Amino acid sequence: LRWLAEAIVMVVDYPLAPEGNYSVIMDSVLEGLRWLAEAKMGDLNCRSAKHHDAPLFLGGDSAGGGTALSLVLKLKLAAGWAPGVVEQSHPEILPQGQLLAGAVFFSPWTNLRCDSPDYYFNSFAKIVGAADDVYVGDIMFRGRPQQNLDQFSANAHVYVGKNVSLMTDPVASPFYAGERELGGGGIPPLYFAVGGSESILGDSSIFAQKAALYGVDVKVDVMVGMWHDFPMYSEGCGGGTELWQGVRALNQTGQFIKRISAAKRMASKFGLLWPPSRYHPGTPETSYVYDLTREDTREWYPRKLDEVSIAMGY
Repeated sequence: LRWLAEAIVMVVDYPLAPEGNYSVIMDSVLEGLRWLAEAKMGDLNCRSAKHHDAPLFLGGDSAGGGTALSLVLKLKLAAGWAPGVVEQSHPEILPQGQLLAGAVFFSPWTNLRCDSPDYYFNSFAKIVGAADDVYVGDIMFRGRPQQNLDQFSANAHVYVGKNVSLMTDPVASPFYAGERELGGGGIPPLYFAVGGSESILGDSSIFAQKAALYGVDVKVDVMVGMWHDFPMYSEGCGGGTELWQGVRALNQTGQFIKRISAAKRMASKFGLLWPPSRYHPGTPETSYVYDLTREDTREWYPRKLDEVSIAMGY
């Protein structure tokens, strides 16, 4: 990803549950982001950008993706962005009042109540009566729907600690974010890559719809047939053949970061407001990505789309 995005990538080593709960993890991630925001480019072996010109991005996958999204919302509120009103701001939350340029997420866990329909309909199952072994659903979670719900819910309770109200808090559990958290500007462009067969598909798609409704620039790629956190298996799950859907998600992420970085620099050059926001309802830019590597798909799509796909590396 560092190579694809032509960026410095820092991975924060924060305490996982049960050693760390929501508050501890958020403080650790924010501390890491602050360090990166004020680090000198020379210290990071980056000679191509001046410190003030280096856009900041945030990202995460699975539970870490939910935490990253919580931090996006926290930074937005701390900066005083709110729909229709002026709230007290705390620009010191990041050095020199810096703002995020964008954020990227792979299969983020955003709903701590774990009750969107996909938890049931995308449960892992074997098709009875098939000539060969045929499976559907999310292979990463192989329990029955209630078993999965119990496990997910147990993890959520450990994450929030004794403060059960955080299960539906609009920042701790971004699935429940509303107009105050999403409206009025202040949220940077967002990119989501999510599996079409994964249990927490709704955690991305529903959040993305609400964010776009309140004016956020959101792009969502739904990889049909993919399981939870599939980009982590882009090398091919040990089989020696790349998982092209995972490769595509990484390529798209790199392109997103480069495109948004260029837009952020251009906005800074001309003194324009960042992040850009629409003040009218919108919809997320959503793509359902099917397997273009199969021979029979050449009858589905025009040749031009195939050429574009090859040029983009998938």
